[in-house]
Amino acid sequence: MKKIIVCVLLLAGCSDKYESLYNSAPAPGLSFNKDTVAIREKDYTNVNRSDNGRLVFYCKSPNTDLNLQLTDTSGKVHVKYRGEDVMNKGPLPVIDSVVVFCAGDTAGVYSIDCLLTDRLGKVSEKQLIIKCFSNQPATPSFFFIPIDNNQPQNWPYVFDASLSHKDNGNIVSYHYSINGQPIITNSPVMNYTFHARGTHDIGLFVTDDLGLNSDTIHHQLIIP
Repeated sequence: MKKIIVCVLLLAGCSDKYESLYNSAPAPGLSFNKDTVAIREKDYTNVNRSDNGRLVFYCKSPNTDLNLQLTDTSGKVHVKYRGEDVMNKGPLPVIDSVVVFCAGDTAGVYSIDCLLTDRLGKVSEKQLIIKCFSNQPATPSFFFIPIDNNQPQNWPYVFDASLSHKDNGNIVSYHYSINGQPIITNSPVMNYTFHARGTHDIGLFVTDDLGLNSDTIHHQLIIP
């Protein structure tokens, strides 16, 4: 009988000690390097290297064993840690901070519920806003300048498409069409030599880092 009483007293003492420890311990601190993340749709590997999708979670607690749970009800947001999608999955173990990469399937504004739990069961909850905007085509632009030349029946020109513009991304290739002949280059500037006088049709469209093509523009080049 005495043993039972001692055990009950010990259990009660442990329970009181845990409750006291739990009540006196502060909740874990959770913060982000930015409260709103702006990303392009379908930019799953951050190909433009803008770091827009890079996010840092800062986790602070006297109890170093922390677990971070991320939840998104839309199913259109992805958060990757070391190449693995951790959204809507098991908690992510963290110590002081963790760097992740955010991506979205379609344009829209989404919220992620972030739940940080320490080893005492104390919880800190915070909401993160993801603004995912549509990937718009680039705007092509080019001009041409003749190059001095002494060779007969040769008319060299410089084509410059460096004024082509792309919001929130990069142009990776330039697709010229010279009198119907396709020429693709990764540089905005190229040289081309004509071998006949007359009117020449020059077209250009550009491709961005997510593979989206722009409209095609045309200029006429006249060699009298």
